[in-house]
Amino acid sequence: MLLPACCLFFLTGVFLAGGSSRAEETPPPASLPAASAAILTRYTVYTHWLPVMKLDISFLLEKTRYQVSMQARAEGLLSIFTRLRIQSVASGSISDDVVLPSRYDSQGWSRSAQRHVILDYRQGQPVVTLQEPKETDREPVPDALRQHGTDILTTMAKVILTVRQTGHCDGAYDVFDGIRVSHFTLKTSGQDMQPDVFQDRQVPAMRCDFVGYQIAGFIKGHQAKALREPHGGTVWFINVDGYGPVPVRTEINHPKVGHLTVKLDKLSKDEG
Repeated sequence: MLLPACCLFFLTGVFLAGGSSRAEETPPPASLPAASAAILTRYTVYTHWLPVMKLDISFLLEKTRYQVSMQARAEGLLSIFTRLRIQSVASGSISDDVVLPSRYDSQGWSRSAQRHVILDYRQGQPVVTLQEPKETDREPVPDALRQHGTDILTTMAKVILTVRQTGHCDGAYDVFDGIRVSHFTLKTSGQDMQPDVFQDRQVPAMRCDFVGYQIAGFIKGHQAKALREPHGGTVWFINVDGYGPVPVRTEINHPKVGHLTVKLDKLSKDEG
């Protein structure tokens, strides 16, 4: 990931599905998209209620394969200070309800440079096969911490598959983006009535809290105490017929980035 995984982990929730830990609080299930239909979403990221980023995400999860793609670009005031624009895609197979990643490819302008990272998975473990430019200012990630990690988009596929099976978002994940590893936990935390989901009525929304922290790949010589401490946020989901549960709002708190709000702008399907 060319952006810090901690800043974009709400994407893990981009296609989370699930209900409360108590059956009586779970809203009626919504119909899911056709197996061959990719779900397309667009989100706006806000800080202090000013738009700073747009995210376009396509998610296809079938019985035997998955593919997740994302485009991120600076918006509003942020676009004055950076040309941030990233395209990422992850793909792989699914066997006996287990996600088996194949490749992750992320490229674009980030952190004042044109960057390109490719992860190939060999026997289930991520291997950096391309990194331009080289990240020589960072501590190397130990194999023991890297080997169980997956890229952020593959983690999304893991989460949605788990939630479809169990009806909950609870789980723990290591995210490896080619230069660092972050650990995240998710927990279903009940139901809210969100008045701004459709801007014209209140509907039940499932809450899923997440907490994460970086565990490897720190910049050399930096104590990075804030990054080592837990940080997190909450994502809310509603059931939409033909799509299943969809995240509509995310609140993120991070010691380096600050408070971010992510809101759903557009939802559609690509059946071609």
